[in-house]
Amino acid sequence: MSVLPAITALRAAGEKGDADAVAGLLAPGVVFHSPLTARIRFEGREAVAALHRDIFAVLENLETAEPLTDGDTGSFTFRARVRGAEIEALNVVRVDEQGRIAECKVFARPLPGVATLFAALPPRVAARRHGPVVGVLVALLARPLAFVLRTADRLVPKLV
Repeated sequence: MSVLPAITALRAAGEKGDADAVAGLLAPGVVFHSPLTARIRFEGREAVAALHRDIFAVLENLETAEPLTDGDTGSFTFRARVRGAEIEALNVVRVDEQGRIAECKVFARPLPGVATLFAALPPRVAARRHGPVVGVLVALLARPLAFVLRTADRLVPKLV
């Protein structure tokens, strides 16, 4: 099964921030591998669609690039901003026999942008899944990392 129709539709949904359109592309047993930690993966259409609602709430100015495809697997890059920090990412997608997205893996850079995403996205997800108190706790743990890495990114290149 060719992955190109699914990737084309996923890119369009991402640029519009349309999580409902993403949900329509997903296989029932879809797996989304977090770019932020290997300890978390999201499984199932509902969980991955809800994650995309959170993703689209924190990403700004999302733009995608033309995909590369091979059979049931393809990839495309995208750029966005999160709380003013730029992030670039590679989304690798595999489709099932019906052309629905069965697996997504996202790889992201640069580190200050990824850390800012880490400070913005997990608190939203935690609050949605476990309540506002857990969301605040996650934010308190994640935000200092983003601050330190953004600061280091500004200072360290001047010293190297």
